[in-house]
Amino acid sequence: MACGSGRSVCIVAKEFHIRPPSIFDRRVVPMTQAHPLSAPAAPVSDEPLMPPDVRKTGYVYDPSMTLHSTLAAEPHPERPERITSIFTMLQMHGCIHRMHRILSREASLAEVSLVHTEELWHSLEETVQLPEDKLRELIAFYEAKSLYLNRSSTLCARLSCGSAIELCKAVASGRVQNGFAIVRPPGHHAEPDGSQGFCLYNNVAIATRTLLHHAARRIMILDWDVHHGNGTQRIFWNDSNVLYISLHRYENGTFYPGTTFGNYDQVGGPDALGTSVNVPWPCTGMGDADYLHAFQQCILPIAYEFAPDLVIVSAGFDAADGDVLGGCRVSPTGYAHMTHQLMALAHGRLAVVLEGGYTLDAISRSALAVVRTLLGDALPPLPPGTAASTAAVHTVQQVIRAQAPHWQCMRTAMSMAPMSSGTGACHSFSLPSLFLEARAARLWSSYQLLPLPMYSDGLAPHQVLCSSSFVLPTTDTFVVFVHDLGTLHQDASGAPYVSDAADALVAWATSRHYAILDLCTLTPLPREAVCSPTHERVPDTTPTHLYAHIESLWDHVCALSAAKRFVLVGLGTGCHVLMHLIAARALHHRVAGVVQVLGTNPIPLVPKSHPELKSWYLEHAHVVCPPNHPHLAWSDQASSGKRLGRVQRATSACPMDTLAQTIPLLEDMLRS
Repeated sequence: MACGSGRSVCIVAKEFHIRPPSIFDRRVVPMTQAHPLSAPAAPVSDEPLMPPDVRKTGYVYDPSMTLHSTLAAEPHPERPERITSIFTMLQMHGCIHRMHRILSREASLAEVSLVHTEELWHSLEETVQLPEDKLRELIAFYEAKSLYLNRSSTLCARLSCGSAIELCKAVASGRVQNGFAIVRPPGHHAEPDGSQGFCLYNNVAIATRTLLHHAARRIMILDWDVHHGNGTQRIFWNDSNVLYISLHRYENGTFYPGTTFGNYDQVGGPDALGTSVNVPWPCTGMGDADYLHAFQQCILPIAYEFAPDLVIVSAGFDAADGDVLGGCRVSPTGYAHMTHQLMALAHGRLAVVLEGGYTLDAISRSALAVVRTLLGDALPPLPPGTAASTAAVHTVQQVIRAQAPHWQCMRTAMSMAPMSSGTGACHSFSLPSLFLEARAARLWSSYQLLPLPMYSDGLAPHQVLCSSSFVLPTTDTFVVFVHDLGTLHQDASGAPYVSDAADALVAWATSRHYAILDLCTLTPLPREAVCSPTHERVPDTTPTHLYAHIESLWDHVCALSAAKRFVLVGLGTGCHVLMHLIAARALHHRVAGVVQVLGTNPIPLVPKSHPELKSWYLEHAHVVCPPNHPHLAWSDQASSGKRLGRVQRATSACPMDTLAQTIPLLEDMLRS
């Protein structure tokens, strides 16, 4: 968001539980009218408030927030026109009349005190009551903190904070699906005991604290302002219920706010390790491809694993192309794509709250792109051929390594991350990417499988293959195959290679003219099954962001197929991905059978919350385990009820060998 001296900046979410009606659900009468310096009471818009089923996107805006302006002779970057230009742009393009208006209001002392000290509140309120000539004498004092005050400043800060709360409450309660808070002054630099960096009160942090444990159990804050949100990170440093993620210019801690608190190794307090995620850009000029690379490689995987009930964006637009202070090159299209990807989290509950951005045209066009995405307009295409810079790839690698001890998805990503010298003198490739490319070429040559276009953000090229027959109306049977990379080996000379026995299943499906969808999870299979004489359970290490991918692929490909019956085949990690799909979508009437071949993964269970699945799954699922599988004591199989399916011992400890031997099971399922 803001700058100061030296100015230059995840699939399956958990079910959202709404609390019983309380004070949070009451309409609060705005306090603006009672303030002697407030603008005349007048509606922001003469349009009526609409029910959420008519207008799913909310907004909050109050022109009274323009009363906060500098007393200095020189114009200030954080000027009133920032919000009026955004509101006017949304009006010009017909967005406002499509949105549900949320009433603005002032935040109370009790709400602000959830984050800030009462001393800060009283200090600011007493200061703004000084005569204007006294306030002018304090200009230099506050400029040292990158602040300014006039007699309306705290009114505007209360309005900015209270309006952000109301917008977030409307989204969390379901009154609207998502929304945009056009507010100022911004907030993310404000610390518990002090204001700084154009920020008086931390709007997003206060809104988060207000909703936490009342309307949401876990909240994710995504801060794409070009400056690190030091205040927000500090406030939630040791709170495991809040995930704070920031993408920002860092430059070895020299860029505002000028500390090392925003480096990639700052991962949270002792009780909340991993809940602070910093993507510190080392230089200027970072653009769409760099930001989206960070989204796909680390931000979304962590977000899906965290599974927030609500997502709040600290939406500074000072990383926008053309912003005079930010020095980055994120286009309106880039902001639209980031917004679109965040809308897949928390069942779409997304609240966008304005932070920084100081070039009026840039912030207005960027805000318009975000709002259009929230409204469900068509996503503008990214320019072809764009790729992340070497600096971005290197930075994301550092983030992945710093977060790997705290997130399973980052441990998986770290094992497959390409190494880079950071010099830009050479190119490097991850082994999984090379494997996928070679596999795609082989399966095209042999079986005419094609790479599927990106129906789900975050999937790698060639990660999803499909037969052309899935689009044909004559398709009768559709095979969905979700599997791991394969088994890693070394030959006698020490050269590494990968055993991929999936061809047998693909050959069987294509020889019978079945449609097939092939999704690789990018997790390697172990060479040997782990034997546990005590039958200890092996923890499930499935990357949770894969759950969203399989849902998207089902909705956009499989469910639209003319096939009358489906067969689901899982290998390794793919078993848990398919079990999630079975629980998340009503598939009973279309799925003929399920075959799951395990490695050392635990046996996937039918969720207890879906008792109706138990009988169906017992009759339609075969689960094939290696003979020394550690998860299940074979003598206790009967006590497991109907949540396991029909468990069978494989004749081989190698799951890749077992996969080819399961084809007769598939034949029997389809015949019956």
